[in-house]
Amino acid sequence: MHTWTPVKRVVVPDATEPPNATWSNCLVLGNEVMMSGVTAHPAVDASGQALSTEAQGRRILERIDATMRAAGGTRGNVYKLVVYLTDIADKEAVSRLRAEFFGPVYPCSTLVQVGALAFPGLTIEIDAFGRLDCDVAQAMQYYPGQYYPG
Repeated sequence: MHTWTPVKRVVVPDATEPPNATWSNCLVLGNEVMMSGVTAHPAVDASGQALSTEAQGRRILERIDATMRAAGGTRGNVYKLVVYLTDIADKEAVSRLRAEFFGPVYPCSTLVQVGALAFPGLTIEIDAFGRLDCDVAQAMQYYPGQYYPG
């Protein structure tokens, strides 16, 4: 007999999938939280001006935070980010945002430059992964060869 892991699809009112979406924004499998690439779409402010990469990144991290809360966790449960930039020169803005939203222990992170994102005006997209049964801020420093009580 096959045992299935319970799966929940998380819907966040401020970041819903379009009606014709062929993806889920967030799934929770047991304690594992997986988010599809989160963007700032539409990447404009209230007056219709294009958002900078840093402003888009801030909106994205706020959406990740809201999604983690809707999934039953916090941003402290995020252990991995994959950041896609259309201009690698914006990596310093990403570093500032990570310092603002996470720490003192930061999620593991991959940052790459891509040719384009799904919608015009988008300059950054972030995949996020979390676990509801861990708090990254509680991570212990570990050095190879050192006794680790975990």
